[in-house]
Amino acid sequence: MRVTQLFLIIFISVFITNSHASQTDFDKAMSNNNIKSAEILYQSLTDKELMSVAGKVMKSRLLMAKGESEEAYDLLEAVRENHKNNVDLEYYFGLTAADMAQKASIFSKLGYAEDVLEAWEKVVELDPKHVAGLNHLIGFHLAAPGIAGGDKDKALILAKQLQKIDLENGAQQLANVYWQTEEPAMADKIIAQALIELPESSSLYFTKASAFMRAKEWQKAHDDFAQAIKYAKTAEQKSHALYQQGKLSVESGLEVDAGIAALTEVSSMESTKYKNWLEFRLAQLYLHNKDLKQAKILIAQVNTDEDKELKKRVKKFKKKMKKLKS
Repeated sequence: MRVTQLFLIIFISVFITNSHASQTDFDKAMSNNNIKSAEILYQSLTDKELMSVAGKVMKSRLLMAKGESEEAYDLLEAVRENHKNNVDLEYYFGLTAADMAQKASIFSKLGYAEDVLEAWEKVVELDPKHVAGLNHLIGFHLAAPGIAGGDKDKALILAKQLQKIDLENGAQQLANVYWQTEEPAMADKIIAQALIELPESSSLYFTKASAFMRAKEWQKAHDDFAQAIKYAKTAEQKSHALYQQGKLSVESGLEVDAGIAALTEVSSMESTKYKNWLEFRLAQLYLHNKDLKQAKILIAQVNTDEDKELKKRVKKFKKKMKKLKS
């Protein structure tokens, strides 16, 4: 083989490897909520890569991370006109439409819901083993009213399909379907069977704990959240379980010190997902322990500018503190 040919093969191989690594690194940065790193990786793309479907999808994900869901939605809606069978495009377009549906007025919600359903059904049609797509489509059918396309029978079929591909995710979703269709015994059976095969599944313990929490079986919920924390494999899993453990203490009035410890640990982690609600929950627990000084410090730090529900609860909480002081 001539030297020039060998050099060309090596160059092409390195280019392809680096492009793949760039996408992989971008995905990793986004999953870790490291937006700055993801932006740097996006900006390192060539002009051709930036104009590709993959490049447009990356841009939409960055826009979503910054709260600019309308811009992300408009971007992907335009790209879809000329690309009808791209799994990633449909998946992320569904995410942007879902976010828009949550923010939209009552008159616009149905339109966005139609987009969500169409996009995620397309994902599963193109790739029947797309775990994230199946998860979101099941979630849609369970959460959306019938008028918006929600269908619990379809959710059950999809959950069984997912269970064959991914036992952990499938068991959680199948249990969720049974809980929502008032078949708790079936749900408990599904989780128990899955835990025999996956005894260290943080997600399964979390799902089980959440069900106990809804049923106000506080001690069982506390024990299973503890298991979810113990077996967490990622920082996100752990922070989610810790936060719920703290929220459980607020709602039950039990294990208050454990709840404070859990929320304090979350506050020391990099994730800012729960920041304002976390401070509010901590304030509630300190007030439960009659530590008015610490509760006052924490409640003063809560930013309610973009959350009407939190604003309402903080206002009520401050009134409660005033009464206790007097």
